Amino acid sequence: MTLNKRCLMAVFVLMFLAGQASALQIFVWHHDNGLRVIDPVYNQSYTATQPIYRALNDLHLDFDSSTVLPDDLSQYDVVITCLAFYCPG
Repeated sequence: MTLNKRCLMAVFVLMFLAGQASALQIFVWHHDNGLRVIDPVYNQSYTATQPIYRALNDLHLDFDSSTVLPDDLSQYDVVITCLAFYCPG
């Protein structure tokens, strides 16, 4: 199972366990530095965060996203981050 599939599976499990997914306050921390990989199945190039955006949009879930973490994360029920491609600098 590829890393992106595992990340998407984790999102779906979170949504399932949370119950009323439409009422969730979701934050996606986009800090993948724009590094891209090629998915051999779909033959597309994308960053680690793009599949998360796609999954949330396909589920019609509203979410906030930024490259900077908010000062107060307590307002969110779910915080999603992909650490796969993170590199400081």
